[in-house]
Amino acid sequence: MSRNLKLILIGGAAILVIAVVVLVKVMGRASSDDLRRLNAPLVQTEPVHRDTVLYQLKFTGDVIPIQQATIIAKVGGTLERVFVDMGTQVKEDQILARIDTVELSQQYQQMSASYANAKLNYERTKQLAEQNLLSRQDLDNAEAAMKVAKANYEMAKTRLAYAKITAPFSGTITKRNLDPGALLSANSTAIFTLMNLDAMKIVVNVLEKDIPLVSIGKKAVLRVDAFPGKWFEGSIARYSDAVDLSTRTMAVQIDIPNPDHLLKPGMFASVTLVVDVHPDAITIPTQAMLKDGRGFFVYAVDGTTAHRKQLTPGIEQSGRTEILAGLDGSETIISTGQQFVKDGAAVVLQHQ
Repeated sequence: MSRNLKLILIGGAAILVIAVVVLVKVMGRASSDDLRRLNAPLVQTEPVHRDTVLYQLKFTGDVIPIQQATIIAKVGGTLERVFVDMGTQVKEDQILARIDTVELSQQYQQMSASYANAKLNYERTKQLAEQNLLSRQDLDNAEAAMKVAKANYEMAKTRLAYAKITAPFSGTITKRNLDPGALLSANSTAIFTLMNLDAMKIVVNVLEKDIPLVSIGKKAVLRVDAFPGKWFEGSIARYSDAVDLSTRTMAVQIDIPNPDHLLKPGMFASVTLVVDVHPDAITIPTQAMLKDGRGFFVYAVDGTTAHRKQLTPGIEQSGRTEILAGLDGSETIISTGQQFVKDGAAVVLQHQ
């Protein structure tokens, strides 16, 4: 090897040594904060919000009318005429149908004549008894016969009136079961179903732990599949005031005005019961919260440093959780990447 080549190699090695020494010195001068940031996790942040938080209980149930009745015949006979059909709106005491009255009229006339005769006989017996021509026993017997005849007459009169089947309240005929000519049995044959569609109700079962939140007048909203973009408003009208031992729930009735008759009996509804309102509440994304043996917490960011904040969470709604204690509302919290953060450690903020 020539002398020039040796000099070149020696010079190159010296340069390499000098470069290494310089690099070590530069690295030595690097701050510990720079080293921390070099390994810091990448996170996303957002400021704490203030919202109105609604404490809601959610249920499902069937829509049923507050007033409904199955109209039956109180007397037996042949259905002579039907004056209404399915979908007919009727008024209270309106005649819905009529039963053949031939036999009932004959019974009425017979009882009417018997009562008139018994009444006349009693008047004659009374006059004779006052003249001491008949005994007191004869008068008592005549009076008793008159009272029995009167009761039979009034019963026949009532049965004849029952031949006219009337509406017990105003509403809509939702079902008609029979046509003229049908043979009816007393107190057993259903002719119509009548419903008042002006107001509906839903009975929901509230869990035992939520019973203290229930009171008369609390507002509720409900939604049905037939009107996906419309909400119907109602309120708690009554509750059973007793817990079902098998389900540990209490029955609560929610009444809903239905002036346009949009809600139909039998619809399946999703019900939201608003039991409490917290205005101007501090909220954070629910996913931002973490939990360990010490409870719930979140990381707040001060510059590029994360600080643990112990929390007392409240109501959760729409992906956000109310914070009852632990934040004052001025913080910026880590919403994504908090699983890799440590208290007091540096973080790298990802710009969104």
